[in-house]
Amino acid sequence: MRLYLIPDSYDNSGQLILTGDQYHYLVRVLRYRIGFEFEGRDNYGRRFKLRVKELYGDRSVLTVESIISDKPELPDLVLYQCVCKGRKMDQIIRQASETGVARIVPVISDFSVAKIDDKNSGKSERWRKIIKEAIQQSGSMINTYLEVPVAIDNIPGIDDQDKLGLFFHQESSVSPVSLHKYLNIQPRQISIVVGSEGGLSDREIEILYKYNYNPVYLKTNILRAETAALYAVSAVQTILLESENWTLKV
Repeated sequence: MRLYLIPDSYDNSGQLILTGDQYHYLVRVLRYRIGFEFEGRDNYGRRFKLRVKELYGDRSVLTVESIISDKPELPDLVLYQCVCKGRKMDQIIRQASETGVARIVPVISDFSVAKIDDKNSGKSERWRKIIKEAIQQSGSMINTYLEVPVAIDNIPGIDDQDKLGLFFHQESSVSPVSLHKYLNIQPRQISIVVGSEGGLSDREIEILYKYNYNPVYLKTNILRAETAALYAVSAVQTILLESENWTLKV
């Protein structure tokens, strides 16, 4: 575990008491002992240095010390992922959480083979567990939230100059503008739409244009849906992190 997610019960007192499953995971699974130090984060994104102060038979006492974040700030990334079948969606959600996506929104699209309804609502619970595990393993400082699934027709439109909407497409003819140029406006929020196994339908592309989303052509091999999502998020983040080192051609 690279990062411990501090429970909401923490009261900013400088001390945290863990019991039950949290105690079991810390002491029995990770085998942390008195004096061991590790990093934590709360649901507001604040970082803390945690130290095991005391251990008892059924609880542990941790000291909590604030850490000033030295991580670069990036725009909030929202991934609108068209639902994929099998365990592919699990993989996409795990990777998106590891890379620091702020919100993941499952999307019911024209080519989605897998469906989400009341009968398989347990998927959401599993996905939230995957998100928590991914954050702790990767040490991400971003709170990744799983949103309620939406139909692609109901994706929010881009109606603010500080926001940017992108959809990644397999057809070279739909993207006359480079990703660098899109990101040059320095948006505070970026919404990314990625299709399912069959990509995006012509009808859906028309909807996304209408909602002010911009097309991006993946100039590489034909990617699986689960690879395309990671590729898209990583490309956006890399360009943003290196924005001071590149200039656009006039």
